[in-house]
Amino acid sequence: MRKSWRLAPLALSLLLVMQSSALAWDEAGHMLVSAIAYERLNPVAKAKVDALSKTIRFCGRTYDGTNLGAWMDDIRADSTHDDLRVWHYVDIPVFDGVPPDPKLQPDKENAVARLNWAVESLRKGTGADKKDAELLGYVFHLVGDLHQPLHAATRVTAAHKEGDAGGNQFKLANVPEVDNLHAYWDAAAGAFNFWRPDRPLNNFERRRFDAYARQLVAAYPADSLPEAKVLDPQKWAEESNQLAREVAYALPENSQPSAAYEAKAQDVARRRIALAGYRLANLLNSIYPEVKTGG
Repeated sequence: MRKSWRLAPLALSLLLVMQSSALAWDEAGHMLVSAIAYERLNPVAKAKVDALSKTIRFCGRTYDGTNLGAWMDDIRADSTHDDLRVWHYVDIPVFDGVPPDPKLQPDKENAVARLNWAVESLRKGTGADKKDAELLGYVFHLVGDLHQPLHAATRVTAAHKEGDAGGNQFKLANVPEVDNLHAYWDAAAGAFNFWRPDRPLNNFERRRFDAYARQLVAAYPADSLPEAKVLDPQKWAEESNQLAREVAYALPENSQPSAAYEAKAQDVARRRIALAGYRLANLLNSIYPEVKTGG
């Protein structure tokens, strides 16, 4: 899907009718963020992404501008990358029923810090394509992570005095695919049937993926989200933390999400995926600006 998301009208309409089969911040969600961003890159940034992403391989998988966001999760399967696990989130405390504890602060190694480091390193350039490619992979992935509300929050209660690890310890009931709140939000609140595509995508899965990307862009167009111009990762984390307080944690532990909760969560999740794609594009375009010629 390098050029555009084009489908025959009948195929597109059939796919878009499948409202229960879209994507989230699991593998498919990160790929969606990547694909939405890739379509909005300027020619210089797109060429750079094309060249660098080709240098990355993992367990036989190859990467490009539409799936690079999944690479950082792929390498979690390799224990030699265990030190990167804390890069995926920033645990900003949400105190619930207990007094605030100033000693509870996010670890210094977190998604905001690592994303800022990767962006600044790319702006300077390392002089080695492989290193730049890995930095680019971090940027693709961490932009997506910071837009998932529970990647920027940990709920502190009498039962979870050190926090609930972004909802990982917040148990749910009667949700067959997942058993905790974090996984539920990673899957966009189950709005899209927990679709997890195999890679490389076969022709049908590619068409479905392209259709979902179009659907998100149509539902949440860039010109309706002026905040897409905000490129401060700390601000993104604060937005996500606020959504965690107001939406994600707005149900009892060990309960089944209500229909109203599910609908709200799905809308928030889908909007955040689209916004992450637009912001990723704007960020990459600022790192690799178009060359303007005089005249």
